[in-house]
Amino acid sequence: MIPLRQTVRLFLVVILTAFLGSCIDCREEIWLKADGSGRAHLTYELPATAAALHGGESGIREMIMDFLKRTPEITSSECEVTTEGDRVRVGVQVGFKSALALKDALAGDSLNSLPGAASHLAGEVSADLRGRTLEFSRSITPGKVLPGSAFLPGPKLAGHRLTYIMHLPVAAEESNATRVENSGRTLIWDLPLSQAVKAPVLTRFRMQVPIPWTLVAAIAVPLCLATGFVLIRFRRSRTGQSS
Repeated sequence: MIPLRQTVRLFLVVILTAFLGSCIDCREEIWLKADGSGRAHLTYELPATAAALHGGESGIREMIMDFLKRTPEITSSECEVTTEGDRVRVGVQVGFKSALALKDALAGDSLNSLPGAASHLAGEVSADLRGRTLEFSRSITPGKVLPGSAFLPGPKLAGHRLTYIMHLPVAAEESNATRVENSGRTLIWDLPLSQAVKAPVLTRFRMQVPIPWTLVAAIAVPLCLATGFVLIRFRRSRTGQSS
């Protein structure tokens, strides 16, 4: 007779294998500008059986569009949901004016309109700006997206990856990226799903924030005008005294 614990484990393996199919794939690519604005391309692939629980293509698209409309910090957006065989591909492109404002928005109630798995994929983000030093960290928990993934056989997770790419305006001073390109300005975290479900995925970097030319102009123009006004008043005062 098979022990109860082993029976339960076998049952979970059968259910998870049937439901999750070939699991998830993720690719996120973010371009960050010197003034804090930027854009992001997010692509996720998941089993059609999982997507069906949320209304399939149309249901997922509606949920994402509703989330985008509820987040004013996102200035532009596109969403495409397609089905290829037994996989659903979700592609989202967004633009934003302030990465810090968007981070604060996502830490609020914005994600509540999406399935709970979305918050685990978004993770917990910390971005502290001290002077001109930006310290960024993000903790993602794919294991919570796939509950019971530890029971899945290795071949079911093989070949699936989570990839996070960050394009920075300047080279990072320090990071835990698995690969660095573009003279330190492009950080890449590329992990097999089998590794990512075992422990939270942590992405972090530190960089010096460059002063954007728009900010320099915003400060310099009023300063020049004020200086010019003072000089004119000073010259008029001198002229009046000399006469």
